[in-house]
Amino acid sequence: MSMSMPPPTPRSLGILSSALAFAALAGSCAQLGLPPLAGAAPVTPPSVTFAGATLVRAPSTRDLAAHYCPEVVSAPLGAAPFLCRQAFGPPPPPEAMMVSFDLRFHVSNPNQVPLPLASALVATTLFPATSGQKLGAVCVALCADGAAGCTGAPAPGACEASSRDVRSLGDFVDKSLPQLLIANGIALASGGPPSFALPPITASSQADVTVRYSFGPERLLAVMRDLAAQSIGQLKAGRAPTFTIPYRLEGTVWFDAGSIGRIAVGWGPAEGTWTLPMEGLTSLVTAPAMGAPPPPSGAPQPPSGAPPAVR
Repeated sequence: MSMSMPPPTPRSLGILSSALAFAALAGSCAQLGLPPLAGAAPVTPPSVTFAGATLVRAPSTRDLAAHYCPEVVSAPLGAAPFLCRQAFGPPPPPEAMMVSFDLRFHVSNPNQVPLPLASALVATTLFPATSGQKLGAVCVALCADGAAGCTGAPAPGACEASSRDVRSLGDFVDKSLPQLLIANGIALASGGPPSFALPPITASSQADVTVRYSFGPERLLAVMRDLAAQSIGQLKAGRAPTFTIPYRLEGTVWFDAGSIGRIAVGWGPAEGTWTLPMEGLTSLVTAPAMGAPPPPSGAPQPPSGAPPAVR
């Protein structure tokens, strides 16, 4: 007795056709030397190695002294502002007090498919060893190279991870000072101005990536006021004090793995110290304005050729 097979249904024919097409496409990729289709093999998380932090913009110590001297030094008859101007020049505008730094990373992608950087979280703690530590955290969204309207503004959840093994924005935001940390852009170490658009980390490749951040001037100046208050003796003597800022850095980078989802890779923490340079960085405006207002009525005149005597 012979048995006959039931005729194939349209659904089974569709499944068979899709399977054959997928197999043919996968074989063609292999024959052409192209990477396998995403999802054909498990994706290994890339490695992100923090390579260092470099101060790239800062006001001069004289500008800092000109800003803080009238705030922390007192003199008879309200003469401190005039005497501070005589010693250090007029206080510079807030935009001249910007402090910026570059973070350098080495990224290695061991997979056979490119992995674009999707978003990045950086948290900076200033004076981490003290009870008065100050925290800033910022999330930035990255775009494909050539994308229009790429501003770095993150979508909701861009810097949130499902795993507690890596840091999310929510781990910092409740304790951080708003606008203490500002993202300026990201660039490959091979050159080019910072932007929020980057080409993907190509298959089986390594790349050096530089990220530039700045401290909001008003927030940072408020944080550093305690340093100036500890240097009243130097300010009274007409000498610009040294401003040293200890820091701790940490964060997370998210990669876009397509249909697999996002891959979160943490880095840090790393600690170090920035000492603001005597002459400043990036050609900041440090020349005092010509002329000075007259001293308050009854204010003592400093002797010619000597630093002002501020008491």
